[in-house]
Amino acid sequence: MKPVLIITRPDPDGARFAAAVTEAVAVDVILSPLMEIVPLDAQCQADEVVFTSTNGVGQAARLGLKSGRAWCVGDRTAEMAREAGFDAVSAQGTVEDLLALILAEGPKAALGHIRGKEARGDLGPRLRANGINCVDVVAYAQVAVPLTDIAKAVIEGADPVIIPLFSPRSADLLIGQVKIGPHVKVLAMSDAVARMLPNVAVEVISRPDGDAMHNAVVAALRACLRV
Repeated sequence: MKPVLIITRPDPDGARFAAAVTEAVAVDVILSPLMEIVPLDAQCQADEVVFTSTNGVGQAARLGLKSGRAWCVGDRTAEMAREAGFDAVSAQGTVEDLLALILAEGPKAALGHIRGKEARGDLGPRLRANGINCVDVVAYAQVAVPLTDIAKAVIEGADPVIIPLFSPRSADLLIGQVKIGPHVKVLAMSDAVARMLPNVAVEVISRPDGDAMHNAVVAALRACLRV
């Protein structure tokens, strides 16, 4: 039986990730975002910016931010920030890694954390508690979207399914809508994602970044095709 890849990541990242996977392995893909990115009124007067997701980078130009130092959680976010005109540095990991990087560098400039309404890690408050001037700029909301009917049917069907999950909220939204059976393999970006899925077969990928997730998904799909 041919596996199906279900992408729950919001656009445009979800479609971009699916295209990268299908370049490596021919597979049926269902795009069923669990969240929609909705811009919010916001302003940012900071000298430098902090990005904990590619969504933040996507909102920066709308806020008039196009240059300067950008502190980024991972390599993909940093790559997008450079493409947008920023002098980007990557923590190559998680919010904890980004916190450690900023604290180690000790920037004197005012920082603006361009983030969504739903955020984990309390990065801004923890930076402020350590003497770093960082304001939270809530630039977008992550509005929940239901799974499509076809995605639900495939997950509850009999064919093998691969689902990469990039955030704890995505995992929480997924488990609240559908029963995940033993034929579904979930690839989690982090332990925090996996903890949202008790009694589900979950594999935490080797590193919390997009390249590692891409490689894990391709490997899982190829393994299914060999069976």
